[in-house]
Amino acid sequence: MAENKIQGVSQLILSGIVMLIFGVIALASPAVAGTAVVYVVGGTILLVGILQLVHGFRAEDWADKALPMVLGVLMSLCGILLLMKPIIGMAMITLVMIIFFVTEGIWKIYTSFSYRPAPGWMMLLLSGVVTLLLGGIIGWQWPLSSEWAVGIFIGIDLLSTGASMLALGFTLRQVEKEMDAMTAA
Repeated sequence: MAENKIQGVSQLILSGIVMLIFGVIALASPAVAGTAVVYVVGGTILLVGILQLVHGFRAEDWADKALPMVLGVLMSLCGILLLMKPIIGMAMITLVMIIFFVTEGIWKIYTSFSYRPAPGWMMLLLSGVVTLLLGGIIGWQWPLSSEWAVGIFIGIDLLSTGASMLALGFTLRQVEKEMDAMTAA
């Protein structure tokens, strides 16, 4: 009997399980998850700032040094600020999310009417209304919504990604079994 193995199926399933676990943890403690996101973003910005500074120091003349040095200092300061004041970082990330959801909701609502005769245009309209309401709910409570919004969205994203990875992994495992059955016959 031949063994037909698709590479990475077990890793895909394991990754899906891990993402589901972290998704549940993020939803159970959204403030901690949001703070973790801010620390990752702050650390990344700080690292990029340091790399910009190194690039600036290595440049030959001052014309080539100026922009990387200024950007490096600004990015490093922003990264340090986010690491030192994660609450402010969560508030800013939440503000960006509010702007995104409100803009996306308005765009979906507007666009849905251009598809109006086609079946399914109401789903786009409904999606736009939900997105706009989501942005409104978060915005109405801002900056207090910063304590839960980022963590909740990270948790939902981890859950949906984990579930899709599990579904894909189990589907691929089923394909493996069917391929084994076909080669055995």
